Amino acid sequence: MDLSLNAEQIKLVETIRELAQQKIKPYYLENDFSADKDFDWYLIRLLGELNLICPTIPKEYGGLGLDMMTIALIMEELAAACPGLTAIVQANIHSVQPILLAGSKEQKAYFLPRLTGKDACLNSFALTEQSSGSDINSMSTFAGITPEGYIINGSKDYILNAKEAQYITVFAFCDTLHKKSSMRCFIIPTTTPGISTGDVKHMATLGYARVAEVVFDNVKINPQMVLKSDQLFSGYLLLSQTLDIGRVLTGATAVGIARAAYDLAYDFANRRMQCNKPIRDHQVIAHSLADMATKIEVARLITWKACWLVDKGDDFTMASAMAKLTATTIALQVVTAAAEILGARALIEGSEMERLLRDARIQKTIEGTNHIQRNIIASLL
Repeated sequence: MDLSLNAEQIKLVETIRELAQQKIKPYYLENDFSADKDFDWYLIRLLGELNLICPTIPKEYGGLGLDMMTIALIMEELAAACPGLTAIVQANIHSVQPILLAGSKEQKAYFLPRLTGKDACLNSFALTEQSSGSDINSMSTFAGITPEGYIINGSKDYILNAKEAQYITVFAFCDTLHKKSSMRCFIIPTTTPGISTGDVKHMATLGYARVAEVVFDNVKINPQMVLKSDQLFSGYLLLSQTLDIGRVLTGATAVGIARAAYDLAYDFANRRMQCNKPIRDHQVIAHSLADMATKIEVARLITWKACWLVDKGDDFTMASAMAKLTATTIALQVVTAAAEILGARALIEGSEMERLLRDARIQKTIEGTNHIQRNIIASLL
């Protein structure tokens, strides 16, 4: 495994870091993105200028067709500036992953170009329900089969981009007795009659990203909106493969969050004077910074290994679970240690460190809780 970045990756990282630190972070920290307000498209349009709304889309459909390693580099840089923006991009990547894996030529040609370019739309990925999270079998959204296609009833909750999405990728059962084998994946325009969204939730984390409930009331679906409808387990397999990719991206996001917290603590430790010297020169602080830097490197390397396996086409299920578990655990440890160095300043409401504390915590929950990651790893030992 070669850990060196190529010239194209180095240039892209420099470009994204400059954009993230000079434009994205200041805008994010200086503006109010409360749930009561309309969605602010400014940061999305900044990414659109670089065609980064959904970087996994192949070049033939107008995208960049980036490999997983390069996408992880991008996600780290974005997360170090605005983790909520990273969550929006990850939702888009999730929404198209089943199409990339199993979509027909016609489906790819129709859906994928809409998420490319400077005016790219946003999509949603709808899986979680009020009573269904890690236990897929408890999912209740049902797609009844009709001569014309399907009719979907049910609801999904805590859905990213729900209010802004033009299309929504939905997973539902078609048979209540044989749930996993009957699961199907649907790509549905949000303007389809019968689809409605609840109010944007007031979340304490991932500012800028917005989540809401999506309700399906006798939503009629034509066959062109279904992926691999003739294959048993097609929906479940697509879901599993999509979540595996998502865990890698969550690992990269966690690294970015940890790095941002470390940078804040390192800068403060060099400026803060105690006993006539910067607190960085006190061994207890120096050792804390050393531990943080080491942990970040561990999180980054295990995430890069998962990316490497993805790009090689090898089995990466265990590696992605390990990356998600390790990186998100480390992110919370690093942010907590960094907050201790800043002291009371870390808890000023709306400050960068206070936001990072909340953003680090949610990473352990999304993409499958870390308890579930341990179950996955244990099952593959």
